[in-house]
Amino acid sequence: YLSNADERLKWQANALPTDELCTENAIMLKRFNRYPLIIDPSGQATEFIMNEFKERKITKTSFLDDAFRKNLESALRFGNPLLVQDVENYDPILNPVLNRELRRTGGRVLISIGDQDIDLSPSFTIFLTTRDPNVEFAPDLCSRVTFVNFTVTRSSLQSQCLNQVLKAERPDVDEKRSDLLKLQGEFQLRLRQLEKSLLQSLNDVKGKILDDDSILSHLEKLKTEAAEVAKKVEETDVVMAEVETVSQQYEPLAMSCSSIYFTLEALQQVHFLYQYSLQFFLEIFHATTSNNPHLTNMKEHSARLSRITTDLFMVSFVSLDFRLTQ
Repeated sequence: YLSNADERLKWQANALPTDELCTENAIMLKRFNRYPLIIDPSGQATEFIMNEFKERKITKTSFLDDAFRKNLESALRFGNPLLVQDVENYDPILNPVLNRELRRTGGRVLISIGDQDIDLSPSFTIFLTTRDPNVEFAPDLCSRVTFVNFTVTRSSLQSQCLNQVLKAERPDVDEKRSDLLKLQGEFQLRLRQLEKSLLQSLNDVKGKILDDDSILSHLEKLKTEAAEVAKKVEETDVVMAEVETVSQQYEPLAMSCSSIYFTLEALQQVHFLYQYSLQFFLEIFHATTSNNPHLTNMKEHSARLSRITTDLFMVSFVSLDFRLTQ
């Protein structure tokens, strides 16, 4: 309800993972009241934001960057989006920005940065990020921002891996599912528009409804169109169920992906040097699905799935064993 199919497809084109958690987070990044502070251990949110705001010439900086203040002042003046990394090293000079402490002088809107007044562009926005999921922030900072957590969960990683393997192994199913999701979104939107139109028509009635032929005709037209749209929704639901049946065949592989990654992540409890990023695991997964020589002469889907699953465990073990023995 807070985003449409076209928006979600655009987000995916800008490198946003397709799982529900990331979609909800993208909606928060679009609809925030307080500037967002993003927990982004994998870097996926940073990549998405840089792509999403590329046309607006977004600037990436850090609280550790010597040019941080210069980048901040430039973004405030010219209205460029600003992405600030390493927020665990937060600089209080940003407090007036987060508090939106504005002053209006004549036709100018000013904000104080240190001892300097800066003209504030109405199109300015800022995103704060950290890659440390365990960082603890001061209460006064927490009260100034909207937290958006992109820390990967088991379900979100399963969804990401399922989508990736479908694109590699069953592109026809993946394309059909994407098209159906878009159609369902459009149909649901049209149904809501018809409902609003119906309520507006009833609200505009003067006198008795049954005495107004134009209103009755309009209501009948709305009823007919709503029935047609509802029928189309039911038809897409049937096809979607067939698509999901195929998708379910690959869910055990997606669950294995999640188990392997979170096992790798837990190794840092054994030794702090045993740290493996999500990107490290996704590269392994990509190698077993898209660049796997064992699949060259395999045509049957079930045989390919079995081979991918076996190779995923083997490549993960070999990659891990090599590093643990260093």
